[in-house]
Amino acid sequence: MLGFKYAHVMLLFLITPSVTAHGGIVYIHRVRNSSTDISCESSIKEEKPFAFTLKRRLLQHRPVLYLSKGRSPYINQSEDKNRITVRDELDNHTVHLSISNLQGQDTDVYHCEFHYGDLPYDRNVPGKMEYFIYVEDFSHEPCNCSSYLQLLYVISGAACLLGVLLFTLATAYCCKWQNRTKPQPVVPVYEEMTGVRPTKGKATSCHKDIAKLEEANSSVAHLFSKENPYVN
Repeated sequence: MLGFKYAHVMLLFLITPSVTAHGGIVYIHRVRNSSTDISCESSIKEEKPFAFTLKRRLLQHRPVLYLSKGRSPYINQSEDKNRITVRDELDNHTVHLSISNLQGQDTDVYHCEFHYGDLPYDRNVPGKMEYFIYVEDFSHEPCNCSSYLQLLYVISGAACLLGVLLFTLATAYCCKWQNRTKPQPVVPVYEEMTGVRPTKGKATSCHKDIAKLEEANSSVAHLFSKENPYVN
């Protein structure tokens, strides 16, 4: 609130270079729903202007009204038609304006231009003064909060989806890293070359068969030694 209240101070620094270009600036401070009067005077007195324009040039860069000699002023925005009145004194190189029912959006720098010569070779001459109108307006317009809630839901869903994706990628990476670092069983060189990898059960069975075969051979040899007297 404090920064908004003194925002016009920063705007004054922004428009400082225009002081020398247009001769000077008038600062007008008003509150909401009040009114103000401004007078635009041309810096040329040798000839009479045929038209006049009031413009905004800082926060909104657009024309406000156009006044041609002998005709009613043309006001660009429909909402400004009942708020701006003009007193034409183009023969005296002066135009007086009154703006009523001021709102916060009326805050801006207003400058005048007087048009001389003949179309299409006319020339524009700025007025002697510029007007910085600052309208202090602390009213709060209601906002449509449903759109903000929808946006919040979308952002929350995207954040959850991103979190699930990151968790999945991290889990897959950890599993892959564990498989790489797991030690592999050492295989004997001979068995690795021949492609034979006997299991523990098969090796035990093989040793038992060899023992039985040796026992059978010794039994047969002992039998032959008893039956044949020539066998020592």
